[in-house]
Amino acid sequence: MNNTLNQFIGKTGLTKTKGVILASLVLGAAALSFLGAVQTVKANDDHRGDSDQGAGSDALQGTWIVQVSLDPATFPSPLPPGVMLKFTRLETYDVGGGVVASNNGPGAGGPAGQGNWTAVGHHQFAATELRLGFTAANVFTGISKIRSRLALNKNGDEFDAIIQTDIYLPDGTLLPLHPAGTSHGVRVPIEPLN
Repeated sequence: MNNTLNQFIGKTGLTKTKGVILASLVLGAAALSFLGAVQTVKANDDHRGDSDQGAGSDALQGTWIVQVSLDPATFPSPLPPGVMLKFTRLETYDVGGGVVASNNGPGAGGPAGQGNWTAVGHHQFAATELRLGFTAANVFTGISKIRSRLALNKNGDEFDAIIQTDIYLPDGTLLPLHPAGTSHGVRVPIEPLN
């Protein structure tokens, strides 16, 4: 290294002191570039760590088994026939912000609900799902819009949500009935086959 430096200094007509200063500047610039890259990698690792623990915008991704409890006060009294106040849903949140859900309660056996989700804060998410309704004879009865606000726990493996449903007739008329309630979701674990 010293030989190379001495040859460089001799060829460019630099004094040894100026050469040492120049070499120090070049090495300092290289060190700053390296440290900047290390800080960028560290920042990316920190963000990825947050996501793994449920803090990032991708923390909701995956499939969840969800227990829904509807508030009977959000229905006319007496309850309409066939209304289930407690039922189970399967909800899948994909990487692109899409959500697909099915359930064993209202509208069971019909097409799955489809919609979108987004992060709205630390461990906080919002989702809107649309679900087509049909009679047993496949006559279209309208669209249900299910809106949710979800709060993910610290470990990222459970959430609690509040939900509200708006029901629209085929002509777009919004019914004055807005079933609401709460839900609790647990991430479906991966269980490798041994």
